Amino acid sequence: MTCCPRLEKRKRDILARSYCTFILGLFATILSFADPITDILTLVEFYREDHKTWFTVGLAFVVLPCVAFLMLMSWHHRSVKETLLCGFNPFSAAWIRLKICWKNFKKCCWDDNSNDDDEGLNDHSFAARLVEVVLESAPQFIIQLYALSVQQEQVEIIQMISLPVSLLSLTWAFTAFDSDFGILEHCNVKQKVVLFVSYLFVLSSRLFAVTFFIITYKWLIITVLVIHYVLILIVDTIWSCRVTARAFEGCSSYYAVITPALLCWLNWLRDDLSLTRVNEGEEEARHANQRMLPFSNILFVIENCTMIILFYRFSPFSNSWYSLPVTVCVCSFSVIGAVARVALVYFVTK
Repeated sequence: MTCCPRLEKRKRDILARSYCTFILGLFATILSFADPITDILTLVEFYREDHKTWFTVGLAFVVLPCVAFLMLMSWHHRSVKETLLCGFNPFSAAWIRLKICWKNFKKCCWDDNSNDDDEGLNDHSFAARLVEVVLESAPQFIIQLYALSVQQEQVEIIQMISLPVSLLSLTWAFTAFDSDFGILEHCNVKQKVVLFVSYLFVLSSRLFAVTFFIITYKWLIITVLVIHYVLILIVDTIWSCRVTARAFEGCSSYYAVITPALLCWLNWLRDDLSLTRVNEGEEEARHANQRMLPFSNILFVIENCTMIILFYRFSPFSNSWYSLPVTVCVCSFSVIGAVARVALVYFVTK
C-alpha cells in the first residue's frame, strides 16, 4: 500500500524534471534560431545602407561557422546527405537543438524511446553551440556594437534586437556547458541562475572592452589577444601536464599539451576549459581547477579594465556621452562577474 504513493510521487518528480528540461531546451532552441536570423537581417541593413565593409566582415562570420558545422558533422560520422543538408548552413546548431527538444517533449508525454545515440546527440549539440557562439555570436556582437558606436545613420530596430540576442545566446551556451559537462555539473537551479548572471556580466564586459578597444586601436587587438593566448597556454600546459596525464588513465602527457592549444579559439572568451573535464575523483585535478579559475578571471579583469581605460583616455570618442558610462560598466561588471563565478565554483565544489 505504501509503494503506490511513492511510485506516484516518483513519476510526478520525473515528469516535473522532464517539463523543466523541455522548457529550457525550448528556450535554447528559440535562441539558436533567433541568433542567426537577427544577424542576417542586420547584415541586410548594412548592405542597404551601403556599409560594405561591415557587411562583408559580418557575412564572413556567417559562412565561417557553416564550414565548422560541416567539419563537425563529418567528425560525428553523420551520413553524407545529412552532413551536406544540415551541416553547411547557419541553422545547424538550431536544428540539432530542435531534435533534442522534440525528444524531451516526447518524454513529457511518457513516450520515452531514448537510445544510445541520445548521448552522442547531446555532445554534438554542445559542440555545435560552442562553435556557433564563438565563431558567429561573439564576432557579430562586436561588429554590430562597433557599428552602433560609430555610424551616423539612425539605429535600426533589428540592430537593437540582434545585440541582446547574440549576448544571451553566448551566455546560455557557456552556462549550459558548465552545468552539464563542466566543473559545475551537479549544481541546482538557483546555482545555474547565479552562473548565468555571472556569465552575463563577464561576457558583456569582455565584448564591450574588446569592441571599444578596436574602435581606437584597430588591429592592435590581435596583439592583446595573442599575448593573452600565449600566457594562458604556458600556464595551462604546465598545470595540465601535472594533472591530466594521471587523471585520464592510459593517456600520455601529449593530451595535456595539445588540449590547451586546441582550445585557443575559445581562449579570448573563457580560458579555463582545458581542465573542466578532468576526472572528479582526482584531488589534485580539483585543486588545479581552483587555481586556474581565479587566475584566468583576474587576468580577464585586468585586460578588460586596461582596454576600456585606454579607450576612455585616448580615443577620439572619449568625449562622447557614452564613454564614461561604458568605462564604469565594463570595469564594475568585470569585477562583479569574476567574483561571482569564482565564488560559485568554490561553493559548489568545496
